[in-house]
Amino acid sequence: MRLLTKAAYAAPSVGLAGVSLPLLIFLPTYYATQRGLQIAAVGAAFAIIRLLDIGFDPLIGAAMDRTRTRFGRFKPWMAVGTPLFMLAVYALFMPPAGAGLTYLVLALLAAYAAWSICFVSQLGWGVALSGDYAERNSIFGWWQAAYLLGSLVITTLPLTPALRTDPALAVPTMGQFILIATPLAVIVALLVVPEPPSGPRPRVALADYLKLMVRPNIARLLAIDLLIGVAVATNAALFFFYFGFARGLPFGQAAILLFATNLGSLIGALLWGRLGSLIGKHQAASVGFIAYAALLAIVHLAPFERLPVGAGVMMLFGATLSAGPVLVRSMLADVGDEERLLRGADHTGLISALFSNSNKLGAVIGPAVAFAVLGATGFQAKTATQAPETVRALALMAIWAPAAIGLVAALLARGHALTAQAHAEIRTRLQAQTP
Repeated sequence: MRLLTKAAYAAPSVGLAGVSLPLLIFLPTYYATQRGLQIAAVGAAFAIIRLLDIGFDPLIGAAMDRTRTRFGRFKPWMAVGTPLFMLAVYALFMPPAGAGLTYLVLALLAAYAAWSICFVSQLGWGVALSGDYAERNSIFGWWQAAYLLGSLVITTLPLTPALRTDPALAVPTMGQFILIATPLAVIVALLVVPEPPSGPRPRVALADYLKLMVRPNIARLLAIDLLIGVAVATNAALFFFYFGFARGLPFGQAAILLFATNLGSLIGALLWGRLGSLIGKHQAASVGFIAYAALLAIVHLAPFERLPVGAGVMMLFGATLSAGPVLVRSMLADVGDEERLLRGADHTGLISALFSNSNKLGAVIGPAVAFAVLGATGFQAKTATQAPETVRALALMAIWAPAAIGLVAALLARGHALTAQAHAEIRTRLQAQTP
């Protein structure tokens, strides 16, 4: 597959990432500090809406599986979802004066629903692009690199002189970037990237969705994706709070560390897929999750008073963050082939929806628990200093809990049964079935 095709396929991730990172880091802080909403209420709003949105994904995935057009089954959904996404971004990132909790809930509901359409369609589209074990690593490596490029831009914005002196402008500026980057990238992807023809339209029922969830290989990958999602989302949601209150760093310096983290993730996106092709995706994922846990401990001990040292540590830590998105999604494509062989139906849309759900659940559970724990210890976002027990709870939730979860995910990844050899046999049998 040409590099241009992979790059064009990945391009919409730049804008989609512009929402993902703020939803975890910037928007909760923005609505709690700049808009004056209670942090517990903000955390609950983000958690409840994302839980409601989980029920939306299987409906979208099933509809995509049954879609048959001359343009493909996933590309039309991307074309429809993008303008809805633009409207939701405008509402969420540029709220009017006096916008309260009800406004936040409605804007979140629209943003998550539109993002789901775009995310599931892009993921399913990528799964369909190639059946090659190693090629899929490359496809999702490009996908992750584009995603991280968007994250880098988002984390750079607060470092600009104008936004550094007025943090209240950071979130609206992020919204402006998303409104420009996303439609341009989607247009390029729709024009440049083909979508392979689909097989017969499958029967899709709720029972199919439930059966997929208990397939051994799919269930294992879902558990891994959920665990890593919980760990990463927890750490991300507490990023500025941890470095501000537990490490005593000003916002500007913490923003530089976040930029270094995303820069390291971008480098990692180019490396994990290659390692997966060399030693197997499951083995590479296990190595990545163990490294993630180890680097979290180093982050807690590193001397961040010296910015170059701290930035270097965060780049190394950031490199570990790409292992899950690249390798787990590549393994997802492989189990889709296994499912097609065993059941005789292509449920790429439903499988993509399952993994969209695990991603969302992780982003719900981690921050919700973390904010609840901090709220119970008396944490106040606008207070300059915190009680010692609050600082300890902050370190527990931002560092040690994610590290422990990463080790569990590494153990699960080592037991994944669909190796390169097993997948090659599946592809051979699928090709033999093709008339």
